[in-house]
Amino acid sequence: MRHVRDLARAALALEAGIPTAAVTPPEGVRFDTEDVVFAVTRHRLASLLGTYGTDLGLTEETALAVADLRSSQRQLLLVQQLELGDVQGMVAAAGIPCLVLKGLPLAVQTTGDPGARGPGDIDLLVPPASVPDVHHLLGRHGWVLRDDGDVTPGTWAWNHVLRNACALTYVGPGSNIDLHWRLDTTLDSLPCFDDLWARRTCVTFGGRELPTLGPSDALAQSAFHSAKDRWRWLRSLVDIHRLAGMEESWAGLRSAADLHRLEISTLGVTQASLGLPAGVPTEVLDRIDRVASHTVRRALHDQERPALKGSVTPGLESALNFRYLLAASSTPRDVARSAAAISLPVKVVSGIESRTAWTGVPVATWRRVVRLRQRTAAWVRHEPAATDEAVHTP
Repeated sequence: MRHVRDLARAALALEAGIPTAAVTPPEGVRFDTEDVVFAVTRHRLASLLGTYGTDLGLTEETALAVADLRSSQRQLLLVQQLELGDVQGMVAAAGIPCLVLKGLPLAVQTTGDPGARGPGDIDLLVPPASVPDVHHLLGRHGWVLRDDGDVTPGTWAWNHVLRNACALTYVGPGSNIDLHWRLDTTLDSLPCFDDLWARRTCVTFGGRELPTLGPSDALAQSAFHSAKDRWRWLRSLVDIHRLAGMEESWAGLRSAADLHRLEISTLGVTQASLGLPAGVPTEVLDRIDRVASHTVRRALHDQERPALKGSVTPGLESALNFRYLLAASSTPRDVARSAAAISLPVKVVSGIESRTAWTGVPVATWRRVVRLRQRTAAWVRHEPAATDEAVHTP
């Protein structure tokens, strides 16, 4: 894993036009092509590493394999580029302001190349009041809610999700869509839609102009998103590295104290994993130097095991998510809302058609108890348990 981090660090230097030597494995260690391709795929680095190939010191066979992976991903991106433009245009035509997050717009914003991040889901951010309208709009065009998040507008479950979550996933004929109404589960740690819309920027590719987050907001969102995933995915840290190198990301910063502790922690993990580019303000670097060493060590360790596998200890996922929410919370109401989000997550309330909490909460609570009993029994029997951890696409 250290070798893959070194490869990514060198590729980012080459991307910035900084000459760098080829990366050599530790003495006495030889990596098979299969091992390298597995790690590159797992951390979604094909678009970065496939650009430079043998310049990084990869063998000809490995460089060709990674380049082939990058090429196949770019073909998927051509399809997604068309679909993204159509979806955003459809929402905008309905008179609903909409920001496109991450994905292709972030790639263009940070590198000028739509293919610099690789493929993923389509992420849209709309005002909270517009979520029902966009839900119906997506439904009329072939997208349906994923089974573990199937809630109906007007029900208690729908209202619970809008209060205590930040996105719903829709499955479509091409790409999946993550419909966001705020950037994070917490309410007060990241800006609201109106502020984000006021600071938006636009990127152009494929003949379309798409509104997206301004650089400073993109840096904050990416930092929280990476922290939520416990900094396991190197592609998310590549985003942080690229954004941190943009002067615009720091233009509105009055003081390093204005940055949330999760932003500082994420920058600290990025520094340890990939390094940081020139241009990060000195006072921000001073705060980064004070990031707890155990936070960085745990992140580097988790990068080698990016998913919970096997017989997962019952309650582990909830405990990890709650730990994140407590770290992300900025106000007492965020802490209280975090407890509600963990107690009755989206997957537990999915499909409940009750109109009030009086009937909805007991059903959801019973499901939670049954689910915990089933998970506990499977754990006791050492049965492989499918993790409830969402499959994120950073």
